[in-house]
Amino acid sequence: MPSLIALALALVVVVAVPLLFTDAPQDDSYISYRYASHFADGHGMVFNIGEEPVEGYTNFLWTLIIALGMGAGIDPEWLGPNLGLACTLGTALLLAQLVRRLGGSAWFAAAGVLLFAVQPTQTVHAAGGLETSMFAMWLMAGLLPRVAATRTRRGELLSGFFLACAALTRPEGMLVFGLLEIADAGAALLRRDRFAAWLRSALTRALPFGLIVGLHLAWRYSTYGDWVPNTFHAKVGSGATIWEHGFAYSFRALSDFGMFFIVVPYFLLGESRGQAARAACLLISSVYLIYVGYVGGDYMPTYRFLLPVIAIWCALAASSLSLIGARLGARRGPLLAGLLMITLASIETTAAYSSDNFWADQDDRHLSLVAAGKKLDEVLPADAWMAVTNAGRVPYFAKRRCIDMMGLSDRYIAMTEPRENQAQHLEGHLKGDGGYVLDREPEAIVFLRLTVTGKALAADENWLAVARRQAFSISEAEIVRDPRFRRDYRLCSLPLAKGQGWLNVFVRDGVLSPQTLPDMVITPEIRKQG
Repeated sequence: MPSLIALALALVVVVAVPLLFTDAPQDDSYISYRYASHFADGHGMVFNIGEEPVEGYTNFLWTLIIALGMGAGIDPEWLGPNLGLACTLGTALLLAQLVRRLGGSAWFAAAGVLLFAVQPTQTVHAAGGLETSMFAMWLMAGLLPRVAATRTRRGELLSGFFLACAALTRPEGMLVFGLLEIADAGAALLRRDRFAAWLRSALTRALPFGLIVGLHLAWRYSTYGDWVPNTFHAKVGSGATIWEHGFAYSFRALSDFGMFFIVVPYFLLGESRGQAARAACLLISSVYLIYVGYVGGDYMPTYRFLLPVIAIWCALAASSLSLIGARLGARRGPLLAGLLMITLASIETTAAYSSDNFWADQDDRHLSLVAAGKKLDEVLPADAWMAVTNAGRVPYFAKRRCIDMMGLSDRYIAMTEPRENQAQHLEGHLKGDGGYVLDREPEAIVFLRLTVTGKALAADENWLAVARRQAFSISEAEIVRDPRFRRDYRLCSLPLAKGQGWLNVFVRDGVLSPQTLPDMVITPEIRKQG
């Protein structure tokens, strides 16, 4: 009973930390909301209504659930964060079960959940509106039947189903399914008498996994004309710079979590209790970590891509210390191991929070970008085209057709070569083409760093120099150097409500009228023509 109370308290912390400390939803979550909104309205899973479909999301199942919620009248800004919290709670409950199957005690199962609850990744991403927590939950649910002391046909079917759900939530679910099959096949080959049993079990798992994932792949190809999401082309590349950033990302994650917690489970591979489960967890976490490094990591703080691995690390750490405590003696061993875990976790977590590059003032930035999108919806013509770098909140609220200048929802940009030598870039966002954007002649262009400022940028006679200096993405940097930009576009600054600053947008001549927008500040060239 006391251990159950400890687990319940740890679960409270799992939910309380994101609720108390998440500043704002992630911008990328609004990309999914835009797709979901169009789907709920009957236009299909598209970024731009009436355009050739492009799969600019990497989380089909998450987006589908959001769309179904919107169809039922549920606000995605409420549904996304709360669904993420529910999935985080589910992940924590499954993590406690995994600790037990790895040989840990009930007390250390609660400790593993608490360690998971205080990770910086939870603070930023559990209620950020993205699919991260759901993906971790499906992976953990698919893993548990595979590490049970007694494997059953029902468990094999459930494993295949849950891992299929993971693969529909993020493509990396297919990687985990494959790794578990490799682990099972290797164990079967070592024990030849069990190979036939493994084959039957593999077919049982493959039935739900293959059917669900296969149907989704067929739908994807028939809808988008590609076997992988467009985001794969936009983000995944190869080369020394990409690998350098990616493996630095993975190494920082290892360091922040704590090398002791990472290394100890490897030294306990010979421990008979939970041995097969420990080997499977180490295989998944090790290969997944290498994979994330290979594809270049992520620009967001606190290791969003590694949340499923962090959950497994927490289970491995807690169970390993439980086993060490048991070796030290039945009376004092668990207590000493528990004190060691608390001490190390406190040191490592404090260091991680102090070293992680948390984004500052995200709540204010969120409100200003929402206000900017709504202002654009108010002033732009209904048939206007926009080009944006931050393709989430602004286009979601602006409700206009949009060119995603980072290429997540633009097939052409996604297929360009990555610019590894670009001075200012985000990991996973090394593509762009300013000339292509200008060729499409959007009525409005919004630069990421200039979207909202405290003063009207159009009143600054050096606005062009500011735009050049503040150009963030590759597309922005090329646009601001293109003669057509200076010739065809003018800067307009519009005041936002409640002192939220000024919206700055580059528009083609004649798109915004000074007569109908008297509070607009415009560059002299437009004022003379107005």
